[in-house]
Amino acid sequence: MCIGLSGCIADEVGGVYMLTEVVDDLPSAKNHGKEVFFQAGDTWRAWSSEAWLDIEPKEGKSGRNGIVIMTAQPNHTKGRRSATVTIASGGKQQQLTVWQRNDYALFDPKEYVVDAEGGEVQMTFSSNVSKDSLLIMYYPQEWFAFVEDSSKKTRVADWDGKVKTLLVQPNTEEMEREVFFLLMLSGARRIDYQVLDTAWVRQPGLP
Repeated sequence: MCIGLSGCIADEVGGVYMLTEVVDDLPSAKNHGKEVFFQAGDTWRAWSSEAWLDIEPKEGKSGRNGIVIMTAQPNHTKGRRSATVTIASGGKQQQLTVWQRNDYALFDPKEYVVDAEGGEVQMTFSSNVSKDSLLIMYYPQEWFAFVEDSSKKTRVADWDGKVKTLLVQPNTEEMEREVFFLLMLSGARRIDYQVLDTAWVRQPGLP
């Protein structure tokens, strides 16, 4: 999908003439953006209809201008979403429809509570991301372990598409303990990781 333009070229003073006509969908991650160029006949201002999409700058002078439309929030929902960017000058305005993709992986549920005596947890999730691109990351600790699975197997493809049984040892201390697990989307480079969702396992201490 591309950004669609609403309205016609504004020739009169105060109008807005769009110079950028096509922009690809924005990524599902936060802090990704595109630059949009336009010609304004007078001072102008711009705003977004949705909190997940930001604009900089939000106002300026007449002439050729550019704004950066930026994802202020990641999209971890199960659908693409859209926002409307409005650029107004001298009583006239143009609108752009901006789309954000939805690369998602969601734990269900997101929190597990295990008795102090210990027990098993079956962690599951849903996702539209390729298994080879999805990682499950956590900080290993002595009081829990995945049954039959090596802690080194963090790629979802190695887990047959789901997180297997987690065995939690008894908590002999009074203090509650917890650990979190991350579903992460891996990119082309090792530093290109997105955290898509988080799940917690909590265990109270002995009374």
